[in-house]
Amino acid sequence: MNTGVSSSRGDGVTALGHLRVLELAGPAGQACGKLMADMGADVIKVEPPEGDFARSVGPFYKDTPNPEGSIYFLNFNTNKRSITLDLKSEADRDTFRRLAATADVVIESFQPGYLDSLGLGYKDLSKINPGLVITSITAFGQTGPYRNYLGTDLVAQAMGGLMYIQGDDTKPPCNAPAEQGYQLSSTHAVYATLAALQYRRKSGRGQHVDVSRHEVVAHLLYVLTRYAYFGDITRRSGKRIPSFGVAVPSSYYECKDGKWISISVIMPKHWKAFVEWSGNEILKEPVWEDRAYRAANQELLVEIIQEFIRTIPREEFVREAQKLRLSCVPINSMEDVVHDPQNVGRGDYFVKSTHPYVGDHTYPGAPYRFSETPWRIHRPAPLLGQHKEEILKELEKAPPVKRAKGGNGGRPAKGALPLEGVRILDFTKVWAGPFGTRYLADLGAEVIKVESAHFPEGGRGGPAGGPVTPMHADINRSKLSITLDFQTPEGNELVKRLIKVSDIIIDNFSAGVLDRRGLGYEALKQVKPDIIMISMPGFGAKGPYADYVAYGQEMMSVSGMTHLWGYADSSQLSRAKAYYTDFASAAIVGCCMMVALEARNATGKGQYIELAQSEAATSTMGVGLLDYLVNGRNWDPPGNSNFTAAPHHAYPVLGDDQWCVIACWTQEHWQGLCKVAGASEPWTKDPRFATQESRWKNQKALDEVIAQWTRDYLPYQLMRLLQKAGVPAGVVQSGEELYHDIQLWSRDFVVELEHCPPFGKMEHTAVNVRLTETPGRVKPLTALGQDNYHVFCDVLGLGRDEVDKLVEKKVLY
Repeated sequence: MNTGVSSSRGDGVTALGHLRVLELAGPAGQACGKLMADMGADVIKVEPPEGDFARSVGPFYKDTPNPEGSIYFLNFNTNKRSITLDLKSEADRDTFRRLAATADVVIESFQPGYLDSLGLGYKDLSKINPGLVITSITAFGQTGPYRNYLGTDLVAQAMGGLMYIQGDDTKPPCNAPAEQGYQLSSTHAVYATLAALQYRRKSGRGQHVDVSRHEVVAHLLYVLTRYAYFGDITRRSGKRIPSFGVAVPSSYYECKDGKWISISVIMPKHWKAFVEWSGNEILKEPVWEDRAYRAANQELLVEIIQEFIRTIPREEFVREAQKLRLSCVPINSMEDVVHDPQNVGRGDYFVKSTHPYVGDHTYPGAPYRFSETPWRIHRPAPLLGQHKEEILKELEKAPPVKRAKGGNGGRPAKGALPLEGVRILDFTKVWAGPFGTRYLADLGAEVIKVESAHFPEGGRGGPAGGPVTPMHADINRSKLSITLDFQTPEGNELVKRLIKVSDIIIDNFSAGVLDRRGLGYEALKQVKPDIIMISMPGFGAKGPYADYVAYGQEMMSVSGMTHLWGYADSSQLSRAKAYYTDFASAAIVGCCMMVALEARNATGKGQYIELAQSEAATSTMGVGLLDYLVNGRNWDPPGNSNFTAAPHHAYPVLGDDQWCVIACWTQEHWQGLCKVAGASEPWTKDPRFATQESRWKNQKALDEVIAQWTRDYLPYQLMRLLQKAGVPAGVVQSGEELYHDIQLWSRDFVVELEHCPPFGKMEHTAVNVRLTETPGRVKPLTALGQDNYHVFCDVLGLGRDEVDKLVEKKVLY
């Protein structure tokens, strides 16, 4: 039996091959283990005798339910080994303790307190292995009034505010496809876990990492922050262009061949280029140059633009738009993604693998490319218990405890930060890159943001920076700000001097920008051989789209997410219009930085990492892509349905635009729902809804009768009744409801900062992840160039007079 074929990248050197990870996480945390396993960690998936619940989740190979044929399981469990243990058995608990003694990390997603009840919680295992890091990925975190609530991906997207702001306003709120809440919280868990291991190198101590899906989703798209600052409640915009985050006429348009494109017209130069191309005399009138006027008259504007775009086939339109440097891409289906010229032209995004049950197949590739320790599939998803015998044999030969290197095991000083001593030189702008560096800054990394007084980022304020927005402060808090013109010879030299004292340099310029200025990786590693450099071009440095420009809306579109985020009977124009994938890329680049640091800790080598944001977005659609690659199924927009759970939807409750989601994945969930509804409700005894399978087959009828029942309840009343009965449920929260969420306030997730003028006091979401020993902190935004003297004098050793002369020469501002 063939156990798998590795992709042909690299020479077998891995980034995390020195780490052992025990994974007790089902669907909620399996992506965390996958990300670590795909970078070389020995991830041992500890499954119950009947198998991980993820094995029962569809779709299935040839649509035949089989624990070895779940496409869902196949996608999230590459490169792992499987052992079966019954944790209710004392003998198997003892085996798990022995495994934990040899491990660096345990990932788990049980309800808070469950492992403690088995004697396998953090306090118990840390006595056996003081260097152990335990990462808990749960619905609402380890503390707070909702800590015991059941939460699925649907519940996280509802309670976190993501569903309320996106999609068709004539239908119930719709969750993002492919379980983005599960995936995103797992990605945050990876960089948090590696931050804990980074601190362990100094202290010798492990710690407990607490990741709340609720909090991870709650920081997305500034829903809470905008309400706190503006009193703004963002709602589903339907066919209209949202008032936040998207500039009119940025939207989705149908082409001559019936196919759709996404285009973003953001800057004045973009608008002028588009108008000239269209040749429309009405749009040439000066009044349309006013962005506010375009927003106020968007129905007429969109009609005019749609009339023009409908005269051109999609492929031609995208090609011509990109020639004008307009951000425009096709809105892809899963089939389109697989055959997209960029993914084909890159040559190695899709890789070959072989699974003992599924056989030979093509697999979606990595969200990033590491030069020294590349991602690769060296083992397909495991069969149930496939590696139990070999793991137990290894255990017999293993030392009693894996001793962590570093420190004396003493408690950290008050205020200690896990990434203290890590320095990052940050050239990124807008959202994805700056958020990624902010995540590490909140955990103590010294992030030096390189800015320009001539081209300040939007939201900074001032003549060039536009109106002050809370988003800029939210993205760039906890960082230092310097103003430096690196295109001048002196500025270029200062960058190189900063590289000598930095660990990471990161940029999201178009491919080749830094190379052309002598600041590419080959040049910089001559300055500092172990430097880590990360570039975040839109589509990567090679391929037919290498020179394309794109914003977050286009990354969603080219990845297939835009096509799927909505209902099949909704117009494409009414589906989600968001920059969600910027947040996915931000979390992934946070992982990249921490994986590269961990690899350097082990090998002493730096490396170059390319994170093409299109591939980062596409990587989140793995199950849909794999279903097409294995079964040939091209997904239609699923709404809130999936291949397994029913009911699984947002239902109307009392109040204007008020909704509660209900997610029944098991028969126990259904029985709890029926208990709350009571025997007087005929649908609780309807034979069409008797089993999980029959409910799934009759979802439309089921949703109709449940929607009639829920209308008599208040949103939080229904949520609490269902949660008390053991049913995953949650209110679809607006920005206002999120701001007043008692769970978030109980965990101090809303924090107030006094920023530099003109921002002043603002409330923000706190650190996204919680480390018990070194919890991180948030610091205010500093003024443009406020840290020039500190960085150039205290860090580089220049005199203040030298800095002043550089300011006079406009090298610094």
